[in-house]
Amino acid sequence: MKRGYPMASWIVAAMLAASLAAAGPAHAFEASLSGQVNQLVMWASDGENDDFFIADNDNSSTRFRFKAKEDFDGITAGIRFEMEAERNSSSKLTLPNTGDGNFNFNDRYLEAYFQARIGKFSIGKGDGAANGTSETDLSGTSVIMYSGVNDTAGDFSFVDSTTRTKVTKVDATRDNFDGLSRNERLRYDTPQFGGFSLAGSFTNGDAWELGGTYAAEFAGHKIAASVGYVDTSDRESGGTPMDYTQIGASASWLAPFGLNLTAAWGQQDFQGAKKAARQAAGNTTDATNYYVKLGYKFDIHAIAVEYGQTNDLELRDDESSNYGLAYVVKPWKGIELYAAGRVYNLDRTGADLEDIRQVMAGTRIKF
Repeated sequence: MKRGYPMASWIVAAMLAASLAAAGPAHAFEASLSGQVNQLVMWASDGENDDFFIADNDNSSTRFRFKAKEDFDGITAGIRFEMEAERNSSSKLTLPNTGDGNFNFNDRYLEAYFQARIGKFSIGKGDGAANGTSETDLSGTSVIMYSGVNDTAGDFSFVDSTTRTKVTKVDATRDNFDGLSRNERLRYDTPQFGGFSLAGSFTNGDAWELGGTYAAEFAGHKIAASVGYVDTSDRESGGTPMDYTQIGASASWLAPFGLNLTAAWGQQDFQGAKKAARQAAGNTTDATNYYVKLGYKFDIHAIAVEYGQTNDLELRDDESSNYGLAYVVKPWKGIELYAAGRVYNLDRTGADLEDIRQVMAGTRIKF
């Protein structure tokens, strides 16, 4: 069912026009070029095969960006153009290893924005309002370990311990239920008030997102939290209707002595034809995810342990889980070295599946 939002569009246009009405002429824009390279080496086993890989760490992929902005009469106008240049993504690795994998050159951001006292207006490809709301993390280890556990193992398959055949992929059973990621959208962000900020975005296919964030520091304790809501409406992915609504939230606390705790939760509720198909197959009409991480930061070091579980995403009563350990050190500005290990498990009715194991080490260098 097609839905239009003409009133919302007129309101946003009117607010933007009002913010620009008193603007004076701009001067030359301030421009910057930045980016990063993030590469790792991995050993992985699915219980049938094991192999070594050299890959791009999809937790925070190799990329470069160009940004420019200018301030005039209380208004900032700016642009952001960012491209991902990723070879052999860690989320696309399969066992056994047969080569270097594909090179992907993807646009991440191509947006223009205006920021004024009444907030920030963005148009073009960029974060939807709910993107990142399931990924708040103060642990210092997210470069190699965070709630998006598919980024280092998404295409690995669980193997049946009896038939020795591949049954299903990790990313078919796991999701942190974050927002719609980056898309062509019209977005508005409120100014911060008392550490709180709100955002809303509208994208193609009549899909929309809402997000809220909070960040504060009390007596040296840092707290960050976020929540997001998604309605995919008529939006499609790969030619197939997405057909769901979703809510996700995360929070992280960092003590002045380094102890930290991070947690995330999300739920996806299937709609339309997807809901009907799942009901006909005897599956649930929703799926949930839980994630928790306990860590400790000291000097240039950070260490953390994690546990996460997604229930009912592919089949009813599926419990797809993982646990892991990570260590990150930042010896110099812009340079991180990391190591981590993870075990993935799928508890599925009527099946006995092998665990997937991986050990990783690598570096992210920012410029």
